[in-house]
Parts: sequence; C-alpha cells; structure tokens
Amino acid sequence: MSDQNTQNGGDQSKDKVEWTKPASLFNILCKKFAPISDLQHKQLPSWSILVFLGVLLLVFVWKQIAVNQAESRLEKGQAELALKLEQESTALVKKAREYADSQYNKEEERFGQVLAWAVRGELIRNNLDQIDQYLSELVRTKDTERVVLISDEGKLLVSTDKRLITEDASNLYPKEILDLQTITVKSDVAGKKLLVVPVMGLNKRMATIIISYNPPPLLN
Repeated sequence: MSDQNTQNGGDQSKDKVEWTKPASLFNILCKKFAPISDLQHKQLPSWSILVFLGVLLLVFVWKQIAVNQAESRLEKGQAELALKLEQESTALVKKAREYADSQYNKEEERFGQVLAWAVRGELIRNNLDQIDQYLSELVRTKDTERVVLISDEGKLLVSTDKRLITEDASNLYPKEILDLQTITVKSDVAGKKLLVVPVMGLNKRMATIIISYNPPPLLN
C-alpha cells in the first residue's frame, strides 16, 4: 500500500515537473487548440465565397443608390431654394419699383403743374420765344431727351428737337396722349417715360407739353 502511494506521489511529482517545462506546456496547449489550427488550414466551400461576394456587392449597390438619392434630393432642394429666392427677389424689386414710381410720379406731377402755369402765362401773351427758352433749359437737365409744345388743334408750336418742327403732332404721339386732360406719366414704346402736361385756360385746354425722358434707375 505504501509502495502504491509512493508510486502515485512520484507520478504526481513527475507531472508537476513536466508542467514546469516550457516544451511540455507548449505541447499541451497545441493539443488543446489543435481543432482551431486545423480550421485555419481548411478551405471554405466555393458557394460560401460567392455568397460573401454577393453580400458585398449588394452593400456596395445599396450604398451607391443611397448616395445618388441623397445627391438628387440635395440638388432638387438647391434648385427649389434658388427658384424661391429668385421669385422673392423679383417680387421685392417689383414692389420697390412700384413704390419708387409712385414717388417719382408725385414729384413729376408737382413739377408739371408749375411748368403749366409758367407756359400758360406766356401763351396768353403769345410769347413762344420765351416758352422755347424754358423748354431748352429743361431739356438740358439729366435724362431729359425732348420737350415739345403742341396746340389744342394738334399743331407743333415748340420743339427742342428742331428736326421735328415741321412734323404733324399726330405723327409723333397717339391721339389718347394728345387728348389727356390731367397731368399724366406714361411709358413710351422705347422704354422712355412721357410726362404729359395739359396747359389749361379758363374754359378749355390751350396746349399740351410732352416731356420725353429716361426713367431714373431704381438703385444707384
């Protein structure tokens, strides 16, 4: 019995000694992890590789579609924003022009009224030379192109453009312009502005002053 215990003790001592040896420890670990090592040397089936590549391809295609959709939404959003800004800018410019025109029209009407009073006094005295001097000074102001005085019968009495002095007034302006009874600002077909100033006598219109000029710019 004691011999058996002695033998078992010797075997345990021997195992302990072997555990402490690096080579023995390495061999034991190799045996335990042998299945993993064998797995590394095994080749995967071809269908597994195809499935893996197919998944990669699907991921790539999905990513590309997502990127394209995002870019499309971004471009559409930018186009809509640009259109909205353009529309808002156009509307603001239109409102600013309308407001500016209303203010200019008021000033032009006041100026036209003063001019009508001055011309009426000279017409009563039949002093066309003095009226010609008034209109010649007026045409020298900025953006003014031409000033004419037309009688109520349609005769061109005074013109700052001397080439027109023999022209009939109906060839220069339509009848609705010549028949206006109040100071009016009209747009010409050439983009010019017309300030039409009727010169009124006691009972009827004596003549009409028409000033052609370029409209002032909206912004300096």
